[in-house]
Amino acid sequence: MPEKLTKQEFRIHLTYSYCLRGTCNRLRTATTFWTPEPENRLISGGYNGAPSGHPACDEVGSDHLMVEGHCIRTNHGEENALLNCHNIDRLRGGTATILGTPCYLCARKLAGAHISKVEYIGNYKNAQGAEHIEELFRNGGVEHINIPLEELLRIIKKGFDFAKGPGGPLRSFSNLDLESLGI
Repeated sequence: MPEKLTKQEFRIHLTYSYCLRGTCNRLRTATTFWTPEPENRLISGGYNGAPSGHPACDEVGSDHLMVEGHCIRTNHGEENALLNCHNIDRLRGGTATILGTPCYLCARKLAGAHISKVEYIGNYKNAQGAEHIEELFRNGGVEHINIPLEELLRIIKKGFDFAKGPGGPLRSFSNLDLESLGI
């Protein structure tokens, strides 16, 4: 019998789903915010994208607005998750799950929102100020966990296998072969 996702795996899987809406093809990333354990409820989420009503990189032919090696046309996933949060006080003591390394400015915003734990999946080598994030989090008492990108792939497969199991929406495809479907 397939095993359901743990709370952390679920956070990671949902954060990955958010990144599928990203609108800057230099890096499609996302952030989700969760209430403290044991509740672990989704508070907010966001992906990297231009402000509402403004053209996104993907819409203007990948015309990136570059400053010092970074596209500034889009808000970062952390920024959009904060903008989408209807009650910032609910972030206190909670968890931020991020696809990729946060930049220093976003990490500073997370620390300022009193997030207790930041788990980020993979490393974004071009994150501005990333070399200072560990110190920022340590000084703010923020637990930070780097999750290898390979773990994301394992979690996606685990979720897929669970959905093929008893009661799952893909149960009629127990021997699902994606290649036979042209996928």
